[in-house]
Parts: sequence; C-alpha cells; structure tokens
Amino acid sequence: MSAVIKTVTPFVIEEMLMEALQAVGAEPVKITVSNLQTVSHRGGLVVGDILTNRSDYYGPQHFRLEGDRWILRHDSSEMNGRISNRLAEKHYSRVGRFLEEVGSAYEVAYQGYLARTAEQERIRLEEERKARVEATRQQAIAKARSQGYSVKETTNSKGQIQLVLTRMV
Repeated sequence: MSAVIKTVTPFVIEEMLMEALQAVGAEPVKITVSNLQTVSHRGGLVVGDILTNRSDYYGPQHFRLEGDRWILRHDSSEMNGRISNRLAEKHYSRVGRFLEEVGSAYEVAYQGYLARTAEQERIRLEEERKARVEATRQQAIAKARSQGYSVKETTNSKGQIQLVLTRMV
C-alpha cells in the first residue's frame, strides 16, 4: 500500500521548519556526522536529515532535503506509528494531520521570519540614509571652507542640520 500526502505549504527554509517542528512538539534533531551512528533507522539516514520524535516500522520519521524542499520520509502504512515524547498526553496522529499542523506552524514561523527580514531591511536602509546625509554634510562643509567660509552647524526645530556660512574677510 502506498500513499501520497501533499502539503499546501512547501517547507523550503530549514530554520523555519525546525521552528515549526519545535512548535508542534516534534522535538527535531538535525543529523550530523557525530550523531549519525547513534540513531538506528532501517531506511538509512544521511547527514542533514531532521529527525522527529515520531516513529514507524522503519524507525524515526524524518525530513530530508530533496531538491529545494524538505520532504517527510515515513512508512505509508502507519501500522507501527508511535511517538516518543516527554509529554505523556501527546499521542500519535496520522501523517496527513501531522503535516497540516507542521504546515500551520511553518506559516506562523514564516510570517515572523518575514517581519524580522523587513525590520532588518528597514534598519539597513536607515543606516544607508544616515551615511548619505553625513557624506553630504561633510562635502558641503569641505566645499564651504575651500571657498573661504567659516562654518557653524545648528539644528532646526524639525531636527534637520543647518549650516551657517560666514565669509571670512
């Protein structure tokens, strides 16, 4: 028996997937060279896979990067589906339901990611603007001094910089 379970949400950002798995209580663990030998799995694990606390006939269900998306690898029959969780009230849910939960959590994490990215971009643009203002200020002062003016700097009521030039005779 085989099954194809599709999600509306493509899992493309590893950080967001880890955050979503954490949010649904799947206790994600990234497979590295050092912990690869400690996990037994009949289907074979590779470095980079993300393990969950859900298990089936083949062992822990895990996500693997295939192309540009993270795909859940699992036994489609789910006969031996179980969950190893520190929380006693957490029960195994079918793969389709699990992916819906992860998809919803991923969307929430992705919205947070977009907000953080937008804030970083806003800060970067503000810093660039300040650098341009300072460069223009320095250029104006240098030009005025080269033409024989003394420069006095003030700030107006709007917080704008004003340069008062006085001709030195």
